[in-house]
Amino acid sequence: MANKTDDIRRLLRERGWFRIGADEWRRLSEAFPRATESRLRKAISEAGLELDQPWRGVDTHSLDGLEKTLTDLADFYTREPKVARKLVIAAKDKTRFAARNPKVAGEKRALKLEMVDWMLVWLGDPAVFAVWARLRRQQLNPAKLIQP
Repeated sequence: MANKTDDIRRLLRERGWFRIGADEWRRLSEAFPRATESRLRKAISEAGLELDQPWRGVDTHSLDGLEKTLTDLADFYTREPKVARKLVIAAKDKTRFAARNPKVAGEKRALKLEMVDWMLVWLGDPAVFAVWARLRRQQLNPAKLIQP
């Protein structure tokens, strides 16, 4: 028996989509009303499709992923500031929670704290984030922050 993620991937193949934007996301959500956004994102990623913002969300797995999604969200912010801010605030809160979890390894907690700072800068002014991120990377010691 196929699982829900397989069903989503099958629909993506059948539709022949290469990129998921507002219209495609709406159609997927209607076709799979009980699927979480996380499950939809996972199936789309596994299918190798591009996913537009804000549906891509905020990648907190690595600084590279975080920088890319926050840069993309800065562009999206010019059109939908409330939606973009809501997404980043939720990701910041979740990342801060992980950074405070004593069960998480010290290096990973340090990375998560750094990510929280990046999101706070973005929330302060999305338009300056890309420049700030380039300058911040020059200051970081790459050996201190893991990149999973």
